Amino acid sequence: MAERAWRKMGFSEALARPDLRRRARRALETGPLCDACLGRLFAQVDSGLDNAERGRRVREVLGAPPADGPCSICRNLFDALDRWTVRAEAVLRQVEADTFAVGSHTDPRLAEAERALWDAVGDHTAEPYKQEFNRLLGTRLWERTGREVDLVHPDVLVLAHHRAGRVTLRIEPLYLAGRYRKLVRGLPQCRWREWPTSIQEIVGDPVLRAAEGEDHRLHGCGREDTDVRCLGRRPFILEVREPRRRHLDWPALVQAINATGQVEVDGLAPCARAEVARLKALRPDKTYRAVAELERDVTDEDLARLADLVGRIRQRTPTRVLQRRSNRTRTRRVRSLEWKRLGPRRVELTVRAQAGTYIKELVSGDGGRTQPCVAGVLGVAAECVELDVLDVHVENEE
Repeated sequence: MAERAWRKMGFSEALARPDLRRRARRALETGPLCDACLGRLFAQVDSGLDNAERGRRVREVLGAPPADGPCSICRNLFDALDRWTVRAEAVLRQVEADTFAVGSHTDPRLAEAERALWDAVGDHTAEPYKQEFNRLLGTRLWERTGREVDLVHPDVLVLAHHRAGRVTLRIEPLYLAGRYRKLVRGLPQCRWREWPTSIQEIVGDPVLRAAEGEDHRLHGCGREDTDVRCLGRRPFILEVREPRRRHLDWPALVQAINATGQVEVDGLAPCARAEVARLKALRPDKTYRAVAELERDVTDEDLARLADLVGRIRQRTPTRVLQRRSNRTRTRRVRSLEWKRLGPRRVELTVRAQAGTYIKELVSGDGGRTQPCVAGVLGVAAECVELDVLDVHVENEE
């Protein structure tokens, strides 16, 4: 019988059908079945009953006695739900989590027995034993703890190991969104063994301690070189792995981070995992302050030619990063450029450029790998001796 036809009738009506009764009798002939495993064969016939009640009604119609001995499918797993609930509640209460879901590592013996039964009598209206177990255990935990079930993005996954008889937790990471300002030079964005600290550690370590987590990772909307300050606010997401606490004092953490004098953060707050991918996909313009040191004096008329840099430029991968990035040519756009003389041979440039523009090489030309460039336009060797990110124009991306 087509599955959709089963769904249109109630369970009592379905029980009157000879084909359903034959199927139920064949199932009972395979070995002892508890009410849940018997009823689960017909789980998709209607949605108004639990499987144990379906199984009891089938027995009543067939005049079949209760199972004689342990269930041949679940080995009385469902009779032990109270004990599983106690174990699961104990581990769930060890962590702060607003939402949870239940999963199972199946016992291969139970799964094999269930498949053999389905091969014998059909599975077109059946439900896997693991699915029912997860649902029943999840309902009990919801009732006992008051925490909400979230089957898509739970804070924690309660894992029942059926064969081992134990329960473990898989704690989902805590994601925190914010923006940072890097106030000093000589500070990498992420952990690097060659440097004593990093933005990741300055921001992440206090949060990690408060959350009682295992480790952290920083996801940035781009990054600046170690010797470059970021005076504009760069969006980031901090990922804290295995957090046992999620409800933290965010203002106190911001204050502790900002007290270092090296990094300032604001807007620190929990966010969804999906925000990491969204952040990585952003390609915002950036505005920079670059100080160019020239090999010889130039006139204001010479400097006026820097306006020619506004527009498209071509940059081959800089020699300083060739060891870690592919050697290819990229086309980028300089949106605007303003200059201010700081001395006979020193000029301050304010440049707004497309994401991925190498500003140091825009100044020096990198031996011809960037065209056009400041050095080429002025006809004099030039070097970027100071560089700051003044703004990350994320608002234009959102």
